[in-house]
Amino acid sequence: MKLFAPFIFLLLFTSCTVKIQPIEYGTDSCDFCQMGIVDTKHASQLVTTKGKNYKFDAIECMVHYLDQTDTSLTAYQHILVADFLNPGVLLPAEQASFIISKQIPSPMGAFLSATQTQEKADKLLTEYTGERYTFSTLRQKLSNH
Repeated sequence: MKLFAPFIFLLLFTSCTVKIQPIEYGTDSCDFCQMGIVDTKHASQLVTTKGKNYKFDAIECMVHYLDQTDTSLTAYQHILVADFLNPGVLLPAEQASFIISKQIPSPMGAFLSATQTQEKADKLLTEYTGERYTFSTLRQKLSNH
């Protein structure tokens, strides 16, 4: 029995590790709308504190998922959004700047994109027009409550 103790400890330790699973574009499906995830500029992802990954084809799907599940944000270790200016790169949503511009389509029609900083968002807005949001104000705007 003593021989199995280290293996049990190792199994418990590795099964509790919170990891971000890469989005497999063209293979993974959205956990909200079930569409295939193909757009590297608008995808998003949630990872719970227990390590469960939820992947979304659009930021608006993730926001609607959060709204419908009504789960506290503290249940998530990672809340990530694609950087419009760096396709395939995921950013922490709380630190990102969001824009809604009718000139930048997103997969589910909310015209919602994210970028790393307010300055980069403002630069996009001078080119495309629209409005800038924080993660908090974006959630309020898209909320069903």
